[in-house]
Amino acid sequence: MAFDLNLMRVFLTVLEERSVTRAARRLNLTQPAVSYALTRLRKQFDDPLFVRTPAGMAPTPVAYALAEPIERGMSEFAEALALRQTFDPTRSERHFRLSMSDIGEMVFLPSLMERVHARAPKLRVEVQEVPLESLHDALKRGEVDLAIGNLAGLGRRTRHADLFAERYVCMGRRGHPVLAQGLTRAQFRRLDHIMVAARASAHRQLEEVLGEAGLHRRPYLTLPHFSAAAEIVKRTDLTVTLPYRAAQWFNKAEEFEVCALPFTLAPLTVTVHWHPRFERDPGTVWLRDLVIDALADAPDAARA
Repeated sequence: MAFDLNLMRVFLTVLEERSVTRAARRLNLTQPAVSYALTRLRKQFDDPLFVRTPAGMAPTPVAYALAEPIERGMSEFAEALALRQTFDPTRSERHFRLSMSDIGEMVFLPSLMERVHARAPKLRVEVQEVPLESLHDALKRGEVDLAIGNLAGLGRRTRHADLFAERYVCMGRRGHPVLAQGLTRAQFRRLDHIMVAARASAHRQLEEVLGEAGLHRRPYLTLPHFSAAAEIVKRTDLTVTLPYRAAQWFNKAEEFEVCALPFTLAPLTVTVHWHPRFERDPGTVWLRDLVIDALADAPDAARA
């Protein structure tokens, strides 16, 4: 019981960063302080734990074996502390961080913020666009509280709730020479496509799915976000394949042709994710319940 719990934080951070310098920066400690903590850990476990290599601090087999039980123990300790905490949304000044794509900001965020601001006027909310491959670690470290979107593959390592099912459609300008007459597979293949490779969602995987269906697209334009695509589509004969709710949002003034795809794709699922470490954190519980209440279709909300 005399063991210093702070050493566990140092161990896990060095394990993730593979660098004493980066670990010290994340922990807001000096580099000598982290090195001293590693020395104590090495004595405690009678093992080097980390070995310097050209690629960084490489964990030893003992360090790898320790990682899971230490991480599990730290998570359970955090849950134990959370049981005694309270969260009063009317008074809280907590800083919440959400990750979502630009489509999420346009389509989901307004209705969510309407509810959040009405119930918690003193909060601070920050929206980030975290690359999909970095989301798990950001959730785990508490750098992001919730991630919302089409996040295929993330659910294997997080807690999550389904919000709603979505489908893709093809959108072009009003009077588009092809879309105005309907759309066939051959026509879809010949369209001048805008391809959106959003970092914070799995939309970029659409190209792989289309390829498996024998519908490889040759993108005329590739963008990192959907927000610019609508204005370009409005002024040209380019088209964009995007989620139906996003197409509805862009087409409020009925300036576009929105067509069903001439083939069947598996529906995508929009989800909200959080890390198991914060499963019982009162603030996270409050916010994720509000997200589910604001965004989930009724059947999906009941399942969640």
